[in-house]
Amino acid sequence: MKHAKTLFKWLMYAAVLVAFAYFLLAFKKHVEQLPPIAFNAKTVAVAILSMCSVVLTHFFGTHVWRLLMSDQGHRVPTRIAVQVFFISQLGKYLPGNVGQFLGRGVLAKSTGIPVGVAVGTAVFEGIWNLIISLSLALLSTWVLWDLNTVQEVNPNFTSQAAWLLPLALVLPWLGIKVVNMVLPKLSMKIGGGQLLRLPRLRTSLLVSLLILVNFMLLGYVLKLQAEVFFARPDVDWFSITLLFSSAWVIGYVVPGAPGGLGVREAMMVVLLSPLTGEAVATGLAVSMRLTTLLGDGLTVLVGVLGRHLQSRKSQEPRT
Repeated sequence: MKHAKTLFKWLMYAAVLVAFAYFLLAFKKHVEQLPPIAFNAKTVAVAILSMCSVVLTHFFGTHVWRLLMSDQGHRVPTRIAVQVFFISQLGKYLPGNVGQFLGRGVLAKSTGIPVGVAVGTAVFEGIWNLIISLSLALLSTWVLWDLNTVQEVNPNFTSQAAWLLPLALVLPWLGIKVVNMVLPKLSMKIGGGQLLRLPRLRTSLLVSLLILVNFMLLGYVLKLQAEVFFARPDVDWFSITLLFSSAWVIGYVVPGAPGGLGVREAMMVVLLSPLTGEAVATGLAVSMRLTTLLGDGLTVLVGVLGRHLQSRKSQEPRT
């Protein structure tokens, strides 16, 4: 068993290196085909909007975490949850894709939130993100089929596929229920010796909706960047969201890639190329990575400033 785990770990590291090399080769091949990004009010506005959108997704993510904690009877003030969640985003750039969850547990303890509750609900959050993104990734196969058969997205695709989104909202809740029934040992391993506690359906739907909104928001950022940065007209918002979700989930589940670095970019080139062309797909992989890096940096800064201001306020003498 130990040798199997070691082999798996090295295979994943090899996969990360291959993905990173593939992306570098794609960048070298297509970078000269990209139009120069104009420096004007429109491009600057899109760049700022993109970074702020990343911060907004973390704000929605904070509320996902708060909802799950509230479901377990632990109500946490928004300002405290924001500070912990925002600062912990530093951890996502550590290998293993679990640093942000462990960091959240450490930071939560310093604010009085029980570590078990903080980490346990973070696990639920990870499961929710994974299932929602997998649902969107499954829908993306429809997009890829159209692009590879008729070389365009069906104009009626969004109206035909949108009715499946309500199903995606309830899938995480059903998924946990199925895991508890069919794979109780796995459920108890994840749940620390107990079956995963099923959140209320209302909480589950709100959590799913917020995560879905986050993916749609990031998809819209990609659409704007493709059209404004790289002069690719009329990119279908729903289609690029689904394709990005597929790249996101692959970068998320492959261990050894801090923040999905390299893996997500390589998959964006592969998956977005039929929609935007290889050159634009490569450019979007770079611009989206810069967007998330700067957006995460801004997120951490907001969290640190909020924590500092609260610390100063608590030290002021009361009159």
